[in-house]
Amino acid sequence: MTDIEIRSFAKRRDQYPLGQLFKKSLYLLLLLWVSVVGAQESKGISDDEVTALVNRAMSEFNVPGMAIGIVKRDQVLFSKGFGVRELGKQEKIDSKTLFKIASNSKAFTTAALAVLVDDGLISWDGLVIDYLPEFRMKDPWVTANFTVKDLLTHRSGLAPFVGDMLLWPEPNAFTVEDIIYALRFYEPVSSFRTKYAYDNQLYIVAGEIIPRVTGQSWGEFVENRIMRPAGMKHCFADRIPKRKMRNLATPHGVIEGQLSVIDRSRISSQPPIYAAAGGVICSLEDMLTWARTQLKQGTTPKGLELFSKAQSREMWKPQIMLGVSERDYEKNRTHFKAYGLGWRLADVHGFKEVSHTGSISGWRSYVVLIPELKLGVVLLTNGSSSSARSSVMNTIVRSFMPVEQVDWIQMVLDETEAAQQKEELEPIEETLADTDRESGDAPGLAVFAGLYRDPWFGDINIDLENGHLVFSAVKSPKFKGVMSHHDGNRFVVRWTDRTLEADAYVLFEMDRSGRVNGISMTKMDDGDYDFEDLNLKKVD
Repeated sequence: MTDIEIRSFAKRRDQYPLGQLFKKSLYLLLLLWVSVVGAQESKGISDDEVTALVNRAMSEFNVPGMAIGIVKRDQVLFSKGFGVRELGKQEKIDSKTLFKIASNSKAFTTAALAVLVDDGLISWDGLVIDYLPEFRMKDPWVTANFTVKDLLTHRSGLAPFVGDMLLWPEPNAFTVEDIIYALRFYEPVSSFRTKYAYDNQLYIVAGEIIPRVTGQSWGEFVENRIMRPAGMKHCFADRIPKRKMRNLATPHGVIEGQLSVIDRSRISSQPPIYAAAGGVICSLEDMLTWARTQLKQGTTPKGLELFSKAQSREMWKPQIMLGVSERDYEKNRTHFKAYGLGWRLADVHGFKEVSHTGSISGWRSYVVLIPELKLGVVLLTNGSSSSARSSVMNTIVRSFMPVEQVDWIQMVLDETEAAQQKEELEPIEETLADTDRESGDAPGLAVFAGLYRDPWFGDINIDLENGHLVFSAVKSPKFKGVMSHHDGNRFVVRWTDRTLEADAYVLFEMDRSGRVNGISMTKMDDGDYDFEDLNLKKVD
């Protein structure tokens, strides 16, 4: 029964004997119902507990700075910066400090497209080739049937993170046109719309629909139709004015055992080509405004509707299912996980969780929304630790749920130690086997030198300098390093910029006459770059 029906029923009972007694009993039952519903929600975490939690995580996981915010029932409960903007300097992080939010930018792209759907300018099910005639996938049928929604849901059939070498490391000389053109060369690894595989490039394609329809760049549109109307003054999708470039966090990572600044990943005033997938620069204060707007299904804290509730529901609707691990169930009682439009979806201890993470070298971000609790939590950090990010977020969010509270930091530390012990034992046999595979000395180094070309990544030079082979990518200059012989025709390239943490094996392919035809590459460790996607052929 609704409240109106209950009051109406109670009023009718007043005309009969004992009506007043019935009415009092009914309201007592209502109060009991309210108290039971309220019991499904815990009081949350105190300011002092947040402070202690963040300081401990920063210390345990080697993070120089972090900004944390909590909103509840459209009110900001907590908003504070911790640590320093840059290692070795005194400037502190505050709620207006700018961070790269990385893949949390994707929700801004889907919201911008939702605005266009509300305006009647595009359709979620509209064909991409109708907006971008040059769009091509390798399979013509897939090209002809690829929709706007397909661009946003990681179900293209391509390999995870395919083509990310066109985006990172920065700086590079690739363009949005290069990114769209490259799609036609990627081999699918699964059937279209059947499997989730995270993809950044297709979000860049999605962002390019905006200027084709509106005449404004992706960044201009996001700022003009979302950020500025919402009152977000320290959040940028386009060029950042010089006067706003004063309170910047600096990216850091643990490089060869030491916490260091990652210069190549610093905030620039100019938007990167990957902006629609991961280029938004924002402060904690404005990200909390964004969280409040999302929780109110597109309406800003000041009551302005940016996009409709119908579009909010569409963005939070499962579009492709994800796997649920044993750990997901053990830790969070999760039964389903899915991807919506720019958001991950899951059930966590009986509550719907809408969330996304962001990861770029030196930066981590995390946004979690629990609509039933009217709860939003934002975490921004200028370090590369995903463990710090997850342990802090899980602790805060679950403090508002009626579940047993656990020490997430200690849990992550224990799991990390167990994984390291396992790794220390397992690679021994692999390394010995690798050494035993020696197949003779390599031919003279000069035979390997030359120009190699990939159809989407472009040209690579292998030069012989001072008795060593040197690898250099023409359009991505950070991919430069000295090569050392490993075995047979295989070499190891170690990048000059050690912050890449992506050294690779380079295997020269030769015919029976000893002529080099091409190169295949594989990453040495669990790095960020999928060199396996390259198809480098020697250019005569």
